[in-house]
Amino acid sequence: MTTSFNFNISGSAGEGIKKAGLIFLKTCFKQGFYVHGYTEYPSLIRGGRNTFQVHASKEANLSPVLKLDFTIDLQNEGDLPLTKINQDAGGIPQTKNVAGLGIACFIFNLSLDTLNQTIAKTFSDKSKDVIDLNIKIATYGYSYAKKNLSAKALPKIETQKTEDKLYITGNEAISLGAIAGGLKLFVSYPMTPATSILHSLAAKAKKADLIVRHAEDEIGTINMAIGAGFAGVRSMVATSGGGFSLMTEGLGLSGITETPVVIVNSMRPGPASGMPTWSGQGDLQYMINSSQDEFLRIVMTPGDPEEAFKLSKLALNLAEKYQIPVIILLDKYLSESYFTVNKFKDLQQNTRYGFANPNKTKDKPFKRYQDQESGVSPRTIPGQPGGVHLCNSYEHDEFGYATEESEERIKQVEKRAKKTKYLLNDPNFITPILFGEKEADTTIISWGSNKGVILEALKTLNSVNFIHFPIVWPFPKKTFQKLTQNSKKLITLECNSTGQLNKIITQETGLEIKNQLLKYDGRPFFPSEIISKLL
Repeated sequence: MTTSFNFNISGSAGEGIKKAGLIFLKTCFKQGFYVHGYTEYPSLIRGGRNTFQVHASKEANLSPVLKLDFTIDLQNEGDLPLTKINQDAGGIPQTKNVAGLGIACFIFNLSLDTLNQTIAKTFSDKSKDVIDLNIKIATYGYSYAKKNLSAKALPKIETQKTEDKLYITGNEAISLGAIAGGLKLFVSYPMTPATSILHSLAAKAKKADLIVRHAEDEIGTINMAIGAGFAGVRSMVATSGGGFSLMTEGLGLSGITETPVVIVNSMRPGPASGMPTWSGQGDLQYMINSSQDEFLRIVMTPGDPEEAFKLSKLALNLAEKYQIPVIILLDKYLSESYFTVNKFKDLQQNTRYGFANPNKTKDKPFKRYQDQESGVSPRTIPGQPGGVHLCNSYEHDEFGYATEESEERIKQVEKRAKKTKYLLNDPNFITPILFGEKEADTTIISWGSNKGVILEALKTLNSVNFIHFPIVWPFPKKTFQKLTQNSKKLITLECNSTGQLNKIITQETGLEIKNQLLKYDGRPFFPSEIISKLL
């Protein structure tokens, strides 16, 4: 008896592939299964081949799998005459996908009542006639399968209460984490695969008491967010690599003015427009080195929605505490896939950092960039009595006045650089995490969304452990060296062609890791691919 199954529905854009896939995912979830939903689609309005894959299991699962147990193909029906089944049931072309769901529910021993309840809720914004028609078609599909097909031997799972769990995408988790972190301004220009962060926050704006703006372009977004940060407001922007390219001058402005801002980059594969709807990890070194000269930034690389929530909240706090830009690096796979997670705790209490309370009787300019042991200078907000200072994009002295004097230049560079030491020792800074047995023959090293896939592979692999980087920059050298001091064989795993984390490790530690597992076709790793390489 199997403990998991993998379902796929595919067809052309416009045939309701994602909606059907989500209905099936929700039906499995309501019946007590852990679910993972993975979607592929080309960058087309109509046509092309869209797929939605649901991996459902009795135990927690963290990734899609390659082997399919049952597939519904709306373009190439084969032995399953969906068009005729739909027509016989009195359906219309748009309901053929629902007929397939009825069949799939019988195949996998899922409750027809649960499917129909999910359909009713999904189409609750439609008329009763639309809801009734879809339920009728799903029921007919289920009956057809019962008469003509065989059900798979799957575990009987009692319908569990789901109050403590939810299914969620990485982008939705980023949005909730930002709200929990005290976000008050979100600005974005839509760019796949980051766009749904804008949609998610816009839907929650009124309830969460935050401002959401669809700006004119990416240059406007970063400058608006920095302006809000200057005024003491926690702000965030979201984009993909091409949009981030337009933000790099603004990133430098954040660095020189020491104004906090959080930037989400959900990566695309390829330079320029690249592959807008596919997944890759080619921007890591760009995030670390973008903009001119040298200044501290944090590059966070969450591996799943729980980390995305936690790091999104943390990003807003650390950006303000150290007065720096923080970049959260995602990819399409994490941004748009669905994961089963435990509900996030209500952690909305946030400490405010760095605001000065200058003597109101003083009429002297405020030393906004005063040298401090930690590198973090007190700051004021516009209109604050005693806090008048100059803030612009030039190198400056302690008051903010532009300067080209070598002594002042050295002082400010070294002041800003001091922050790195304190940040790496901050109790909230998340260092690399070791999964699996403490000592193993092989250690996989990776970052970002590869986390879940590797953890799935570890369920099969013997004497293999895994080091995951939730934050890559500043590089946590001491922790990494401690975790690898007894390692026998190291292998880095990344979704790019040059092994960018591998190069960073060499740069920061001198350690050269010769074994690499790289993938750069626009798709995430699957557990079986990792297993086949390491067995």
